Amino acid sequence: MRFNFNYSKKPALTDCKAQDYSNGAYECQFLMQTMKGQPVAIFHNTEMNIWKVQYGFSTVLFGTYDEAMQFCRKRFCEIPGGKVRKRK
Repeated sequence: MRFNFNYSKKPALTDCKAQDYSNGAYECQFLMQTMKGQPVAIFHNTEMNIWKVQYGFSTVLFGTYDEAMQFCRKRFCEIPGGKVRKRK
């Protein structure tokens, strides 16, 4: 058995990496995290005005920003680990 030691910092999510998640017609607006620290991306499709919350293997679509944020406030936290703050 061989042991590998890694002395670097643990990778961390930041809001500045939100654009890395954009794809196709969906533009990533901001990132959040689950209570276990896994990424949650909130996307907006400007052509059809649809909001998409994507986490793990799940994707949930919403008609308005407020509906999407209400869903997120109950389940996720901000990147630093605090409560979800009001945006926009």
